[in-house]
Amino acid sequence: MSKLAIFGGTPVRSEPYPGWPTVSEKDEQGIAQVYLSGKWSKGEVAAEFERRFSERTGVRHAIVTTSGTVSLEMILRGLDIGYGDEVILPPYTFIATLSSILAVSATPVFADIDPETYNICPAAAESKITDKTRAIIAVAVGGCPPSIDRLTELANRKGIYLILDAAQAVGAKWSGKDIAGFGDAAEFSCQNTKNLPSGEGGIITTNDDALCSRIRSMLDGSHDKFYTDHNVTEFHASILSTQLDKLDDEIIRRERMAAYLDARLNMLPFVRPMKREKEVTVNAYHLYLMRFDSEMLAEKGLTRDMVLHAVNAEGIPLTPGYMPLYSFQSVNSDAVERMTGRKTDTSPLENCERASYHEGAWLFQSVLLADTEDMDDIADALEKVWENAGELAARLGKESV
Repeated sequence: MSKLAIFGGTPVRSEPYPGWPTVSEKDEQGIAQVYLSGKWSKGEVAAEFERRFSERTGVRHAIVTTSGTVSLEMILRGLDIGYGDEVILPPYTFIATLSSILAVSATPVFADIDPETYNICPAAAESKITDKTRAIIAVAVGGCPPSIDRLTELANRKGIYLILDAAQAVGAKWSGKDIAGFGDAAEFSCQNTKNLPSGEGGIITTNDDALCSRIRSMLDGSHDKFYTDHNVTEFHASILSTQLDKLDDEIIRRERMAAYLDARLNMLPFVRPMKREKEVTVNAYHLYLMRFDSEMLAEKGLTRDMVLHAVNAEGIPLTPGYMPLYSFQSVNSDAVERMTGRKTDTSPLENCERASYHEGAWLFQSVLLADTEDMDDIADALEKVWENAGELAARLGKESV
C-alpha cells in the first residue's frame, strides 16, 4: 500500500494536464488579417462565422454576441419575458443562468436536479409550473444534454417556452441532432474556458424567424426594440472561426477519453461516472462529472472533501462542483426583491444539496485532451486514496479541508 502524498508519499502524478485554450498559427493569421483590414467592428467575419455555425448545427439562425449571459438575456427579452413572469431553472448551474432571468426582472423558480445526471429533473420542473410560468431554462450541465424529449413534451403541453442553456455544450447532440436546434432557442458561451473560446462571446441559435428578427433588432439599432450593443468585434469572430476548425477533433478525443475513464471508474466501489441517457449521442464534456457514494464514504469516516483533498495531493485536479444558486446571499438581497417585486423561494432541494455538498466532483475539459495513461492516473489516484481510507480518516478527522 503506497503512502498518500498528502502525508508525504510520492504522488501518482507530477506532470500537469493539458492547458487551455490551445492556439495555432491559424488563430494568429486570422487576427492579423482583421487588424490589417482596419474593419474591427462586427462585419463580414462575424457574418461568415454565423453562417458556418448555422450550417454546422442545422439551425436556421445563429447570432453571435458578447457573452453567453447576454445571449440568455436577449432570448428572454425576445420572448417578451419580464416583470411578473416566472422562469424555472435548475439550481446546479453557473450563476449566469440566474443572472439572465433577473436582468429582465422575471422571477427565478428553482426546480431540483436528477441525482444521476445533475441536469434539471422534468418531473421537478413540472411541479413548479404555475399560471405565471413563461419558460423553462434547461441547462446542459458539463456539456451533457438534459432530458430534451421530456422537457419538450412538458413545455408544449403547458404552453410555455423551452430555452436550452447550452453554454457548456457546443457540439453536443441529442438523438443525432445538434443541441442548438432544440427548444425555442439555445445559447452557447464562448468565454475563455469554454470548448469554443474567443476570450468572451456567446451564440444564440433558433429556428424561429420572428424571434431572430426581434433579437437582431436589439443589436442593430433599429428602434422597434431597445438597443443593446452586445455585438462582437471582428477579432472575436476570427478567433471563433479558427477555433471552430478544430472543434470536431477535440470532441472525438474528449468522448474517447471519457469512455475510457468511465470504464476505470466503474471498477471502483465508491465513485461512479454520471448516467448518460441513451439519446445523448454526443456529450460535449466541458466538464467530466463524477459522483461519490456519500454513504460509503461515511462508513469509512470520510467525506467527499477529504477525498478531494487527498486526490489533489496526488496531482489530480479534481474539484467540487457548483454550490446551489439558492444559497447565494445575493439571491435573498433587497436588490433582487426590488427587481422582481417578490422574494425568491430559496428552500433547499434534496438532490442539489447532495450533489453540491456531499457527492459531486468534476474535471475540466482539457484533462480529456490527454491520453489513456493520463486517465489511468486519475483512477489510480482515486484507488490509492480508497486503499488508504482508514489512515486518511484517522489523520484528517474532523479538520476543515
